[in-house]
Amino acid sequence: MSEHNREYILELFKIVDTNSILAVMHTGQVKRLYCPFTVRCNVDVPPLTKGDEYAVEAVKMTLKLEDVFIIKGRAYFVRYFSILNK
Repeated sequence: MSEHNREYILELFKIVDTNSILAVMHTGQVKRLYCPFTVRCNVDVPPLTKGDEYAVEAVKMTLKLEDVFIIKGRAYFVRYFSILNK
């Protein structure tokens, strides 16, 4: 991991952690969602199915600074999902 990435992650974890995410709602309001929260899968990512809803257990980051959701113990890119405001 580059030193820049390491420093970025350390700074980021001052305001967020693996148990929550900051989401911008349709109203423009920022809301903290705590795990578990529900997402809808937008693509087939075996074993997950497009259109199905899943509980996010944790939020993490790859070494390339890409956000991932932990679902059923496995990491999936955040871009594959829509957050549901239930």
